[in-house]
Amino acid sequence: MLVYTDNTDYAEGILDQKPNWRNIGQKSLNKNIKSLAEKLIKNNTFFMGEINRQGNWKHFFILEFALTSQYDTLIKISQSEPELPGGILCLAGSGKYFHGFKNRPWETLPGNIHLSAYLSPNQEIEYFAGGFIILSAVSVIQTIDSIKELTGRASIKWVNDIIIDSKKVCGVLAHTHTMGDIITGAVLGIGLNVETTPQIPPSRLNQVAASLFDFVAEKNYCSEKIILDRLVPILDDNYQQLLKNKHSNLLNIYQDRSYVIGKKVRVFTDTSIEQSEEIAKGKVTGIGDNLGLLIEGLDHPITSGRIVIEDQINH
Repeated sequence: MLVYTDNTDYAEGILDQKPNWRNIGQKSLNKNIKSLAEKLIKNNTFFMGEINRQGNWKHFFILEFALTSQYDTLIKISQSEPELPGGILCLAGSGKYFHGFKNRPWETLPGNIHLSAYLSPNQEIEYFAGGFIILSAVSVIQTIDSIKELTGRASIKWVNDIIIDSKKVCGVLAHTHTMGDIITGAVLGIGLNVETTPQIPPSRLNQVAASLFDFVAEKNYCSEKIILDRLVPILDDNYQQLLKNKHSNLLNIYQDRSYVIGKKVRVFTDTSIEQSEEIAKGKVTGIGDNLGLLIEGLDHPITSGRIVIEDQINH
Protein backbone atom coordinates (compact mmCIF):
# COMPACT_ATOMS: atom_id res chain seq x y z
CA MET A 1 0.00 0.00 0.00
CA LEU A 2 1.29 3.45 -0.94
CA VAL A 3 1.20 6.03 1.85
CA TYR A 4 1.13 9.80 1.28
CA THR A 5 1.65 12.45 3.96
CA ASP A 6 2.90 15.96 4.61
CA ASN A 7 4.07 14.98 8.12
CA THR A 8 6.11 11.80 8.41
CA ASP A 9 6.35 12.00 12.21
CA TYR A 10 2.57 11.97 12.53
CA ALA A 11 2.16 9.20 9.95
CA GLU A 12 4.74 6.98 11.63
CA GLY A 13 3.01 7.53 14.97
CA ILE A 14 -0.13 5.78 13.77
CA LEU A 15 1.23 3.23 11.28
CA ASP A 16 2.35 -0.23 12.34
CA GLN A 17 5.23 -0.10 9.85
CA LYS A 18 7.75 2.61 8.94
CA PRO A 19 7.71 3.36 5.21
CA ASN A 20 10.86 4.23 3.29
CA TRP A 21 9.84 7.82 2.62
CA ARG A 22 10.86 9.81 -0.39
CA ASN A 23 10.05 13.43 -1.11
CA ILE A 24 8.00 13.76 -4.29
CA GLY A 25 6.05 16.35 -6.26
CA GLN A 26 2.42 16.02 -7.25
CA LYS A 27 3.39 16.05 -10.93
CA SER A 28 5.16 12.72 -10.47
CA LEU A 29 1.98 10.90 -9.37
CA ASN A 30 -0.06 8.69 -11.65
CA LYS A 31 -2.91 10.69 -13.17
CA ASN A 32 -5.57 8.43 -11.62
CA ILE A 33 -4.57 9.57 -8.10
CA LYS A 34 -3.12 13.01 -8.87
CA SER A 35 -6.38 15.00 -8.66
CA LEU A 36 -7.19 13.56 -5.25
CA ALA A 37 -3.69 14.30 -3.95
CA GLU A 38 -3.94 17.91 -5.14
CA LYS A 39 -7.18 18.39 -3.21
CA LEU A 40 -6.07 16.62 -0.04
CA ILE A 41 -2.45 17.79 0.26
CA LYS A 42 -1.98 21.50 -0.40
CA ASN A 43 1.84 21.33 -0.41
CA ASN A 44 3.37 20.94 -3.88
CA THR A 45 5.84 18.44 -2.46
CA PHE A 46 5.17 15.82 0.17
CA PHE A 47 6.26 12.35 1.20
CA MET A 48 5.35 8.97 -0.26
CA GLY A 49 6.30 5.55 1.05
CA GLU A 50 5.10 1.97 0.90
CA ILE A 51 4.04 -0.53 3.53
CA ASN A 52 3.13 -4.20 3.26
CA ARG A 53 -0.63 -4.37 3.74
CA GLN A 54 -2.72 -7.28 2.51
CA GLY A 55 -6.19 -6.80 1.09
CA ASN A 56 -8.08 -4.22 -0.93
CA TRP A 57 -6.36 -1.04 0.29
CA LYS A 58 -3.88 0.43 -2.21
CA HIS A 59 -3.52 4.12 -1.29
CA PHE A 60 -3.47 5.77 2.15
CA PHE A 61 -3.47 9.55 2.63
CA ILE A 62 -2.51 10.60 6.18
CA LEU A 63 -2.75 14.22 7.32
CA GLU A 64 -2.28 15.52 10.84
CA PHE A 65 -4.64 18.39 9.97
CA ALA A 66 -7.05 18.48 7.01
CA LEU A 67 -8.25 21.82 5.67
CA THR A 68 -11.52 20.33 4.48
CA SER A 69 -13.62 17.19 4.82
CA GLN A 70 -11.82 14.26 3.22
CA TYR A 71 -15.16 12.46 2.94
CA ASP A 72 -16.61 15.30 0.86
CA THR A 73 -13.45 15.50 -1.22
CA LEU A 74 -13.60 11.79 -2.06
CA ILE A 75 -17.23 12.18 -3.17
CA LYS A 76 -16.43 15.13 -5.45
CA ILE A 77 -13.30 13.59 -6.98
CA SER A 78 -14.95 10.20 -7.52
CA GLN A 79 -17.77 11.94 -9.40
CA SER A 80 -15.43 13.88 -11.68
CA GLU A 81 -12.61 11.34 -12.10
CA PRO A 82 -13.92 8.03 -13.48
CA GLU A 83 -10.42 6.51 -13.34
CA LEU A 84 -10.05 7.04 -9.58
CA PRO A 85 -8.95 3.63 -8.27
CA GLY A 86 -10.78 1.86 -5.49
CA GLY A 87 -9.08 0.95 -2.25
CA ILE A 88 -8.30 4.48 -0.99
CA LEU A 89 -8.08 5.42 2.68
CA CYS A 90 -7.85 8.97 4.02
CA LEU A 91 -7.09 9.75 7.65
CA ALA A 92 -6.99 13.09 9.42
CA GLY A 93 -5.79 13.67 12.96
CA SER A 94 -8.08 16.71 13.07
CA GLY A 95 -9.38 19.27 10.61
CA LYS A 96 -11.92 21.79 9.43
CA TYR A 97 -15.42 21.41 7.99
CA PHE A 98 -15.87 17.77 8.95
CA HIS A 99 -19.46 16.73 9.51
CA GLY A 100 -21.71 13.89 10.52
CA PHE A 101 -25.02 12.63 9.18
CA LYS A 102 -27.13 15.23 7.34
CA ASN A 103 -24.17 17.65 7.48
CA ARG A 104 -24.41 18.04 11.24
CA PRO A 105 -21.10 19.43 12.61
CA TRP A 106 -18.53 16.89 13.81
CA GLU A 107 -15.82 18.04 16.18
CA THR A 108 -12.42 16.69 15.11
CA LEU A 109 -9.96 16.31 17.97
CA PRO A 110 -6.41 14.89 18.07
CA GLY A 111 -6.24 11.30 19.28
CA ASN A 112 -9.47 10.34 17.52
CA ILE A 113 -9.98 8.58 14.19
CA HIS A 114 -11.40 10.52 11.25
CA LEU A 115 -11.29 7.96 8.45
CA SER A 116 -12.74 8.09 4.95
CA ALA A 117 -12.54 5.38 2.31
CA TYR A 118 -13.29 5.04 -1.39
CA LEU A 119 -14.33 1.69 -2.87
CA SER A 120 -15.19 0.84 -6.48
CA PRO A 121 -17.27 -2.37 -6.50
CA ASN A 122 -18.39 -2.07 -10.17
CA GLN A 123 -21.02 -4.74 -9.62
CA GLU A 124 -24.53 -5.20 -8.29
CA ILE A 125 -24.77 -5.31 -4.50
CA GLU A 126 -27.95 -6.34 -2.78
CA TYR A 127 -29.54 -3.83 -0.41
CA PHE A 128 -26.72 -1.39 -1.15
CA ALA A 129 -28.72 1.61 0.14
CA GLY A 130 -28.18 0.45 3.69
CA GLY A 131 -25.41 -2.03 3.04
CA PHE A 132 -22.50 0.40 3.25
CA ILE A 133 -23.81 2.00 6.46
CA ILE A 134 -24.09 -1.52 7.89
CA LEU A 135 -20.55 -2.32 6.65
CA SER A 136 -19.09 0.68 8.48
CA ALA A 137 -21.10 0.30 11.68
CA VAL A 138 -20.44 -3.43 12.06
CA SER A 139 -16.71 -2.94 11.34
CA VAL A 140 -16.50 -0.38 14.15
CA ILE A 141 -18.39 -2.70 16.52
CA GLN A 142 -16.03 -5.59 15.76
CA THR A 143 -13.00 -3.32 16.20
CA ILE A 144 -14.22 -2.15 19.59
CA ASP A 145 -14.93 -5.78 20.55
CA SER A 146 -11.24 -6.55 19.94
CA ILE A 147 -10.35 -4.43 22.99
CA LYS A 148 -10.60 -6.76 25.98
CA GLU A 149 -12.31 -4.29 28.33
CA LEU A 150 -14.86 -3.31 25.67
CA THR A 151 -15.89 -6.68 24.24
CA GLY A 152 -19.66 -6.82 23.78
CA ARG A 153 -20.28 -3.36 25.23
CA ALA A 154 -20.86 -1.31 22.07
CA SER A 155 -24.19 -1.18 20.28
CA ILE A 156 -25.68 0.53 17.24
CA LYS A 157 -28.24 3.28 17.58
CA TRP A 158 -30.32 3.46 14.41
CA VAL A 159 -29.22 4.41 11.97
CA ASN A 160 -25.51 5.22 12.17
CA ASP A 161 -24.32 5.89 15.73
CA ILE A 162 -22.18 3.63 17.91
CA ILE A 163 -23.07 3.73 21.60
CA ILE A 164 -21.37 2.56 24.80
CA ASP A 165 -23.28 2.88 28.08
CA SER A 166 -25.80 5.25 26.46
CA LYS A 167 -23.01 7.55 25.20
CA LYS A 168 -22.04 8.13 21.57
CA VAL A 169 -18.48 7.22 20.62
CA CYS A 170 -18.78 7.02 16.84
CA GLY A 171 -20.79 8.03 13.80
CA VAL A 172 -20.58 6.52 10.32
CA LEU A 173 -21.53 7.80 6.86
CA ALA A 174 -21.89 6.28 3.39
CA HIS A 175 -22.46 7.65 -0.09
CA THR A 176 -22.84 5.54 -3.23
CA HIS A 177 -22.57 6.15 -6.99
CA THR A 178 -24.66 3.98 -9.30
CA MET A 179 -25.03 3.34 -13.00
CA GLY A 180 -28.18 1.38 -13.56
CA ASP A 181 -27.98 -1.58 -11.19
CA ILE A 182 -24.19 -1.34 -10.88
CA ILE A 183 -22.56 0.25 -7.84
CA THR A 184 -19.65 2.10 -9.41
CA GLY A 185 -18.34 3.72 -6.24
CA ALA A 186 -18.88 4.06 -2.50
CA VAL A 187 -17.44 6.55 -0.03
CA LEU A 188 -17.40 5.66 3.67
CA GLY A 189 -16.86 7.99 6.60
CA ILE A 190 -16.03 6.93 10.16
CA GLY A 191 -15.58 9.33 13.05
CA LEU A 192 -14.52 7.38 16.14
CA ASN A 193 -13.64 9.06 19.43
CA VAL A 194 -10.72 7.06 20.80
CA GLU A 195 -8.58 9.20 23.11
CA THR A 196 -10.44 12.54 23.35
CA THR A 197 -14.07 13.27 24.30
CA PRO A 198 -15.77 16.15 22.46
CA GLN A 199 -17.60 18.64 24.66
CA ILE A 200 -21.00 18.64 22.97
CA PRO A 201 -23.97 20.25 24.75
CA PRO A 202 -26.67 17.62 25.45
CA SER A 203 -30.09 18.03 23.86
CA ARG A 204 -33.24 16.08 23.25
CA LEU A 205 -31.87 14.59 20.03
CA ASN A 206 -28.13 14.46 20.74
CA GLN A 207 -26.61 11.55 22.63
CA VAL A 208 -24.00 12.47 25.24
CA ALA A 209 -20.54 12.11 23.67
CA ALA A 210 -17.75 9.87 24.96
CA SER A 211 -14.47 8.33 23.82
CA LEU A 212 -13.14 4.79 24.18
CA PHE A 213 -10.65 6.07 26.76
CA ASP A 214 -13.61 6.89 29.03
CA PHE A 215 -14.39 3.18 29.40
CA VAL A 216 -10.99 1.50 29.73
CA ALA A 217 -8.38 1.34 32.47
CA GLU A 218 -5.60 -0.11 30.26
CA LYS A 219 -5.28 2.80 27.84
CA ASN A 220 -2.06 1.45 26.31
CA TYR A 221 -4.18 -1.26 24.65
CA CYS A 222 -6.72 1.19 23.23
CA SER A 223 -4.76 3.90 21.41
CA GLU A 224 -5.52 5.61 18.11
CA LYS A 225 -2.77 3.53 16.50
CA ILE A 226 -4.08 0.20 17.83
CA ILE A 227 -7.70 0.93 16.90
CA LEU A 228 -6.76 2.05 13.38
CA ASP A 229 -4.56 -1.00 12.83
CA ARG A 230 -7.50 -3.27 13.72
CA LEU A 231 -10.22 -1.31 11.96
CA VAL A 232 -8.59 -1.20 8.50
CA PRO A 233 -8.45 -5.00 7.85
CA ILE A 234 -11.86 -5.59 9.45
CA LEU A 235 -13.37 -3.01 7.12
CA ASP A 236 -11.81 -4.79 4.16
CA ASP A 237 -12.97 -8.24 5.28
CA ASN A 238 -16.55 -7.04 5.67
CA TYR A 239 -16.43 -5.29 2.31
CA GLN A 240 -15.51 -8.63 0.73
CA GLN A 241 -18.70 -10.06 2.25
CA LEU A 242 -20.76 -7.35 0.57
CA LEU A 243 -19.08 -8.12 -2.74
CA LYS A 244 -20.06 -11.78 -2.30
CA ASN A 245 -23.66 -10.72 -1.57
CA LYS A 246 -23.42 -11.89 2.04
CA HIS A 247 -25.28 -8.80 3.20
CA SER A 248 -27.34 -10.89 5.60
CA ASN A 249 -24.23 -11.83 7.63
CA LEU A 250 -23.53 -8.16 8.36
CA LEU A 251 -27.20 -7.30 8.87
CA ASN A 252 -27.52 -10.05 11.48
CA ILE A 253 -24.68 -8.49 13.47
CA TYR A 254 -26.22 -5.03 13.06
CA GLN A 255 -29.53 -6.34 14.38
CA ASP A 256 -27.96 -8.35 17.21
CA ARG A 257 -26.05 -5.29 18.40
CA SER A 258 -28.96 -2.89 18.00
CA TYR A 259 -29.39 -0.33 20.76
CA VAL A 260 -33.06 0.23 19.90
CA ILE A 261 -34.72 -3.13 19.16
CA GLY A 262 -37.15 -3.94 21.96
CA LYS A 263 -37.18 -0.39 23.31
CA LYS A 264 -39.92 2.23 23.21
CA VAL A 265 -38.83 5.15 21.07
CA ARG A 266 -39.99 8.37 19.54
CA VAL A 267 -38.87 9.26 16.01
CA PHE A 268 -38.51 12.87 14.92
CA THR A 269 -38.02 14.47 11.51
CA ASP A 270 -34.38 14.75 10.51
CA THR A 271 -34.23 18.53 10.74
CA SER A 272 -32.83 21.01 13.23
CA ILE A 273 -33.67 20.42 16.89
CA GLU A 274 -35.89 23.50 16.94
CA GLN A 275 -37.89 22.43 13.86
CA SER A 276 -38.06 18.67 14.45
CA GLU A 277 -41.49 17.09 14.73
CA GLU A 278 -42.50 13.68 16.00
CA ILE A 279 -43.39 11.27 13.18
CA ALA A 280 -43.66 7.93 14.98
CA LYS A 281 -43.80 6.43 18.44
CA GLY A 282 -43.76 2.90 19.81
CA LYS A 283 -41.73 -0.21 20.50
CA VAL A 284 -39.07 -1.14 17.93
CA THR A 285 -39.64 -4.72 16.78
CA GLY A 286 -36.87 -5.01 14.20
CA ILE A 287 -34.71 -3.51 11.46
CA GLY A 288 -35.26 -4.44 7.82
CA ASP A 289 -32.85 -5.39 5.03
CA ASN A 290 -32.37 -1.77 3.95
CA LEU A 291 -32.35 -0.43 7.53
CA GLY A 292 -36.05 0.37 7.67
CA LEU A 293 -37.08 0.75 11.33
CA LEU A 294 -39.99 -1.52 12.24
CA ILE A 295 -42.26 -0.16 14.97
CA GLU A 296 -45.08 -2.05 16.67
CA GLY A 297 -48.47 -1.04 15.29
CA LEU A 298 -47.02 0.82 12.31
CA ASP A 299 -47.81 -0.69 8.90
CA HIS A 300 -44.70 0.68 7.15
CA PRO A 301 -41.01 0.94 8.05
CA ILE A 302 -39.47 4.27 9.02
CA THR A 303 -36.68 5.04 6.55
CA SER A 304 -35.37 8.33 7.94
CA GLY A 305 -35.52 10.36 11.11
CA ARG A 306 -33.85 10.89 14.47
CA ILE A 307 -34.62 8.47 17.21
CA VAL A 308 -34.86 9.03 20.97
CA ILE A 309 -35.30 6.31 23.60
CA GLU A 310 -38.42 7.17 25.62
CA ASP A 311 -36.79 7.04 29.06
CA GLN A 312 -33.91 9.24 27.88
CA ILE A 313 -36.01 12.20 26.82
CA ASN A 314 -35.45 15.31 28.91
CA HIS A 315 -38.74 17.08 29.35
